[in-house]
Amino acid sequence: MSNQCPLCGGPLIWDYEKGEVICSNCGYVVDRIYDYGPPRVDESEEIWREIRIRNNPRRNPLTRKYRHHYRLYREAESYVKGKPWLEIDYDKFFETGKMVNTIKSRATIEAEKKIEDRKLWGVINRGIEYIRKTHPIALARSGRGKYALAYIVAVYLDKKTLPSPEEVIDTFNISETSYRRLVKIAKEIISIKKPIPA
Repeated sequence: MSNQCPLCGGPLIWDYEKGEVICSNCGYVVDRIYDYGPPRVDESEEIWREIRIRNNPRRNPLTRKYRHHYRLYREAESYVKGKPWLEIDYDKFFETGKMVNTIKSRATIEAEKKIEDRKLWGVINRGIEYIRKTHPIALARSGRGKYALAYIVAVYLDKKTLPSPEEVIDTFNISETSYRRLVKIAKEIISIKKPIPA
């Protein structure tokens, strides 16, 4: 048997208490554990003490980690249940144990790929920094909306003209209505005549 889950490729955990081999990523029960060893009466007490420690879920770090990840997995799944437009970064979620910046919409993920491909992160980060200093409350929105607003502000401050609606709508996967709303907010922010940080 391989050490990876046949469904998702996650690492496997041997849960001796339940007698199961379980995927630590998705919780799938891959196999059962069978003990064909000799009777235990012949073994030394020290060996059995080590086995009891290894098999005790309270003292086995792998079992504790598996249970923790399984709880997090169930929590995340309940959050996105019935919301097929959301995706979870399970690696980041398991690492941090927090849902902040681990659940994103597919549209935001696509927008981030376009931003990366078009090399716009520098412009967006300058816009975010400017907004943070002048109107920080305006950054309290979804990833796509925040990036689009920062881009509109930065382009205007650099070129003294707003980017075209088609460019912003295509790059950031937003609607025309969202674009118009963001332009209105951007005009309020830009009315403060401060130079954009370099």
